[in-house]
Amino acid sequence: MSPKTDLRTGGCLCGAVRYEINMDGSRTGNCHCRDCQKNGGGPFMTFTTPAAGHLKWVTAPSGEAHASDLAVRRFCASCGTPMTWENKSDPNDMAVSTGTLDDPAGVEIAYEIYTRTRWETIPPLPGIRQYEADNH
Repeated sequence: MSPKTDLRTGGCLCGAVRYEINMDGSRTGNCHCRDCQKNGGGPFMTFTTPAAGHLKWVTAPSGEAHASDLAVRRFCASCGTPMTWENKSDPNDMAVSTGTLDDPAGVEIAYEIYTRTRWETIPPLPGIRQYEADNH
């Protein structure tokens, strides 16, 4: 008997952007960098990095922002929902905003990055790997 595959769906607030994701082999974490704080409008953003080939766009996001030399951030041009972070120098290095999953139940946070710029009022998640790296 083969193990059950963790297939999920997600999309933006208005429904214009939709995707399917196989969560097997993915990693989810909180990013506390200043770029994510500004992009998400809060203390951090949570992203899921899927294994190669595990993300399929049903309707891809049409908005994109090049706010840094490092990454492209894609979003829904209709409602503004942040959808992805994509490394400009490595197209295989990308992450989906975990909050856009239709049902995020059971998604486990594996790490927190750029914790040096974590808000003082947000404590580290217990038992989760913490990476202090400088802001990118």
